[in-house]
Amino acid sequence: MDNWEHEVDKLLHLAYYTTSLGMNRKFAYNMVDKALRSASDVLSSESISVVNNTMSVLQWSKCWSHDALDRYWLVKEALTQVRKGKPPTHRQICNERDALGKRWWTVEHEYPILIPKTGVLDNNWSESDLRTWFWKYGRVTIITQPENARLLNHTNDMDVASKRYEMAQIIKCSHPHFDLE
Repeated sequence: MDNWEHEVDKLLHLAYYTTSLGMNRKFAYNMVDKALRSASDVLSSESISVVNNTMSVLQWSKCWSHDALDRYWLVKEALTQVRKGKPPTHRQICNERDALGKRWWTVEHEYPILIPKTGVLDNNWSESDLRTWFWKYGRVTIITQPENARLLNHTNDMDVASKRYEMAQIIKCSHPHFDLE
C-alpha cells in the first residue's frame, strides 16, 4: 500500500472515530466533513502533495471532465500567447481565472460527500461500510463552471447520485498531465 493510501485510510478512520465521541452534532458533522474531504483530496490525486484547498485540488486531481480538459487546453494556449510562446506550467494553468476573476473550474463529487457523512453520522455505517463506499465513490472530478450550473446541487440518494453526471452531460476522463510523471 502506498503512503497516500495509508493517509486515505487514516482520514476515513478519523471520520468514523469522530462519530463515537458523543460530540455536539454540528461539531461532529464539521469534523467528519473535513476528514472526508481531505480523504477525497488525497484519493483523487493519489498523492499526499495535495492540501485541502481548491487550487491544490485542481492542480493535483487526476479526473477531469471532457469539457474541463477542453478548457484547460484553451487556457494553456492563451497563456502561451501572453507569455510570448513560453508554455505555462500545469499549476499556472490551473490557477488561471476568467475575465471576471472566477476560476474556470470547480471541484465536484459525482456521489456527494453528504452520502457518507449521513451514513456514518445518522445511518449507523460501520467503518468498513465507509471504507468500501469511499474507495469506490470518493473521488472528485474537475468540472467547468457551466457544467456545475447544470448539475443537481446535492443529494444523499445513491440512485439519484448515479445519474447526476449523466443528466448534466458530464463525461469523465483522465488528465494527461499525470501520464507524464
